[in-house]
Amino acid sequence: MDFNFTPEQKALQKEVREFVKEEILPNTAEWDEKDHFPMELMKKAFKRGFMNVRIPKEFGGRGLGLIEETIITEEIAYGSVGISTSMNVNGLGCEPILLAGTEEQKKKFLKPVTEKLSFVAFALSEYIAGSDAAGIQCKAWKEGDEYVINGNKFWITNASVADLFVVFCKTGEKRKELSAFIVPADTPGVKAGPPVKKIGLRESVTCAVFFKNARIPKENLLGEEGKGFQLAMDTFNVTRPGIGAFAIGLTRRALDLSVDYANKRKAFTVPLNRFQMVQELIANMVIGIEASKGLVYRSAWSIDNGNPNPVLSSCAKAYSSEIAMRSALDCLQIWAGRGYLRSNPVEKLVRDAKILEIYEGTTQIQKIVISQNVLSGNYES
Repeated sequence: MDFNFTPEQKALQKEVREFVKEEILPNTAEWDEKDHFPMELMKKAFKRGFMNVRIPKEFGGRGLGLIEETIITEEIAYGSVGISTSMNVNGLGCEPILLAGTEEQKKKFLKPVTEKLSFVAFALSEYIAGSDAAGIQCKAWKEGDEYVINGNKFWITNASVADLFVVFCKTGEKRKELSAFIVPADTPGVKAGPPVKKIGLRESVTCAVFFKNARIPKENLLGEEGKGFQLAMDTFNVTRPGIGAFAIGLTRRALDLSVDYANKRKAFTVPLNRFQMVQELIANMVIGIEASKGLVYRSAWSIDNGNPNPVLSSCAKAYSSEIAMRSALDCLQIWAGRGYLRSNPVEKLVRDAKILEIYEGTTQIQKIVISQNVLSGNYES
């Protein structure tokens, strides 16, 4: 049992950490204030090889594992969860192709993503169907050698800048009878709406996507027709540790801001770091970070070793996101009135943290996944 990163992983961590210090931390407050999607930063991240790292080398990627992707995700999230989300969603969008795509589909759709900066959006959620993935209403049906797609998607990260969508549609009458399709963004009948206004993740664009008689060749079907629901669940099983990595990065940032302020600030003529209640808040952050790392990196390691574990992935996502939310609020409590000001970085952590308990399945959904697996005998303690 070895909990150490390899020398290569440590070097990667150091490289990304320096990138965050130089390129993200000095600018993220301005981007957040202006709801700005930093395309120039994305180009730099792509050039440095921080995106699409799990695409195999034969399709132009770096061929790294989920642990390496998780390291990158955590470090970028330390600087900005919004930026980390937009970068990481490329992995979410590519994952169904990696899991169910044919060799021809992988060559055709993944290789271009590695050759120039491109965004792949994962289009599952709808306005009335977020965590309830089986309740989507966007439909697709076969006509000759094509599929026709009609319906709307909502909460789609990177939609307005996407070159490619992986779209989940209802293709049968039963719940969960869904299918997944690869849809180029320039397909006639496909249109992304304007970015929606959010309380957090303002550096990341989130939009609705509209499909009106959008026709794609039958070859763009991913896997078998009617098996899309399971493909979506298999995808989340791989990507949920990434949400945990967002949470670790944000919690580490909350800890550093808390420690820095507690060491500088005095109250009642006494340094803030002498107050035991402040010490407790900081200690709880450290406990949360270390426990979250154990869950997140263990789940990533299991996936890299061919043993994906939905219970472990859901535990990692549920626990670490709750820790991040609590730590952001505790950081604000330590900063007190100053933390409530928009001129300080603390309030942004609170706004960004909340979404971690919501997207890719709420905390409550994670607990349903965990309990159902345990109750059906698919878990060994």
